[in-house]
Amino acid sequence: MKKYRFKKYDETKSPASFLVQAESVLRSRGKEYGHFLDLFRNTARRMSMATGKELDPYDVARIMIELKLSRLDQGGYKEDTILDIINYCALAGSIKSHMDIQEEKKGNIDFSQILNVTDEKSE
Repeated sequence: MKKYRFKKYDETKSPASFLVQAESVLRSRGKEYGHFLDLFRNTARRMSMATGKELDPYDVARIMIELKLSRLDQGGYKEDTILDIINYCALAGSIKSHMDIQEEKKGNIDFSQILNVTDEKSE
């Protein structure tokens, strides 16, 4: 496998500069592909059919993060891969928060787990 060499930086980039770049990429992709929840829901359905395992949009975001990390392992450092990882992490967080709110609206949250309450019979 050919390893691509990344042009070395001339100066140190701040963490904030990566976040600004990542946001720009995220906005651009949003215009190109539409709302991320729709895309990740559709991808989850397709991946569920392909794998025979029930996957949700959060699972898809985590898989994409792993894919990008694998690319770093195989191909070395590429700035665009770092930006993609930042964005997939942000999307995963947003997706998870959305899913939690939807579950709470349905009333399907097990508050004993959240409050770390155990059943006295099991002790």
